[in-house]
Amino acid sequence: MEAYPAAKARIPGLRLIVVAGPRLDTATLPAVSGVEVRGFVPDLPKLLTACDLALVQGGLATAMELAAARQRFIYFPLIDHCEQRIHVRHRLDRYRAGRFMDYVGTTRDKLADAIVAELAQPVRTRPVERDGARRAALLLAPLLGP
Repeated sequence: MEAYPAAKARIPGLRLIVVAGPRLDTATLPAVSGVEVRGFVPDLPKLLTACDLALVQGGLATAMELAAARQRFIYFPLIDHCEQRIHVRHRLDRYRAGRFMDYVGTTRDKLADAIVAELAQPVRTRPVERDGARRAALLLAPLLGP
């Protein structure tokens, strides 16, 4: 939210929607002119894929939803979370999906720069396979017998 004014100055018409989720009280978030704050959003993946750029924590489910939709996003994995920092990042790198940023070292200017840079380039995400159920069935079928 702190990076929004700097990014908006460089991208006229930029709009920011912040989703607090069900456990974070929206009243605890700072009021920033032009920023829309929402609490729980029942179909968050639909909202995320409708935007030009998503800024997310970096959990596997959300990140892979964005990768599968070939959506631009910047992600900030939790500091001491091995899965998010190593395994999710490795998977996203394979798809060329998302831009990793470290929350601790990110300033409002660095984030504004990253937003501008991501919006200026074409989506580069490789297609995500969507045939997992079929592949699993082919592997299991011989084990189940005739």
